[in-house]
Amino acid sequence: MELFTLENGLKVCLKEREDLFSTTVVLWVKAGAAYETDRERGAAHFLEHVIFTESENLAPGQIDAEVERLGGELNAATSYDYTYYYINLPGRYTLRALELISELVLRPVISERAVEKERPIVLEEIARSRDNPHELFSERFLMELYRKAPYRHPILGYPDTVSSFTPELLQSFYNRLYTPERMGLVVVGNFRPEEVKSRLSGLFCAEKKGEPVTEPEPEPADTAAARFALSHPTVSFPYVALGWKLPPCGRHDIYFEILDSMLSSGRSALLYRELRERGVVFSASSNYQNLLFGSNFTVSMATENPERAVEELKKLLKNLVERVSESEFRLAKEKLKKGELFGRESGEAEADAIGYAVTVLGDPGYFTDFFKDLEAADINTFREKISFLTEEPLIGLLTPQAD
Repeated sequence: MELFTLENGLKVCLKEREDLFSTTVVLWVKAGAAYETDRERGAAHFLEHVIFTESENLAPGQIDAEVERLGGELNAATSYDYTYYYINLPGRYTLRALELISELVLRPVISERAVEKERPIVLEEIARSRDNPHELFSERFLMELYRKAPYRHPILGYPDTVSSFTPELLQSFYNRLYTPERMGLVVVGNFRPEEVKSRLSGLFCAEKKGEPVTEPEPEPADTAAARFALSHPTVSFPYVALGWKLPPCGRHDIYFEILDSMLSSGRSALLYRELRERGVVFSASSNYQNLLFGSNFTVSMATENPERAVEELKKLLKNLVERVSESEFRLAKEKLKKGELFGRESGEAEADAIGYAVTVLGDPGYFTDFFKDLEAADINTFREKISFLTEEPLIGLLTPQAD
């Protein structure tokens, strides 16, 4: 794997893999929903839609048509801390993939026509999310968990903000955040590195560094114990979630990933053995959400008896913190290792992990040293890191709506 930075600050990672037929080219931008102002809520996601519409040198639909003709795939995703755009093509078209991703992201046309074309599509996405009880519940959960951090707001935004977006507002958002020092280009697959490097200057160096961006303030990892409840007519049985705030993401994430593995990875996991097999819940899972300005850990359960499920879970977690065994710890690490090895077999997944580490965290070692960090993780530090599980969490309840 080769890492370097262009003169304008754009980070580049090249990883040649002769075992793959295709090449994945991804351009990451540190420009997710967390960087929006109140009047921009939803702008990061809306802009992703608009960028796909038209560019300076390619007519509407031309990029999609060409990628399809070449037997590839084109897509994008917006999260809280980042947005990325990727093209996957047969390896012999790697240079064309670079040209297309550069044209798409660095030279978009943010026009009135494009904005008006995408607005009803995005508003429909928001409307559909309103019909999904679990999406509504997840949004409410984050709003209750975070007091100030931008994760309180949905990535899709709100109907009133999206309805008010103008080309000028989106262009301003683009100009502020789509700057080379906030970008990372990742190329993984079957290509010739020297050929790629010879094209980078012409395709990616014209962009100039931007002004410094004010980063959101990290939120303290102090969970306010509280409860809330929602009901919905399409819910068939109660669903309860417990959540805790954690420090901003970093290399210490490895311990929370081990915890996630221990709790819900496979039938040997604690939640399955201690809650599902005993009939306390229909299903249970955990999730570590690593975020730049304050992460979180949640445990979710579907159950007929939420109060019993919460009490049984609290007992399980208290026992885990106080008595976790060396064998359980080793098993969780081994499952995590195997899952990561399997995931990295895919060029797309590997490009994803590299892009996040290099662009969002600014720490390539988050990817390259993963297995070394996992091997070095010790049970005493693990006990210390998971002690938050004995603190009172935020508890959210989603129930069927009474007739």
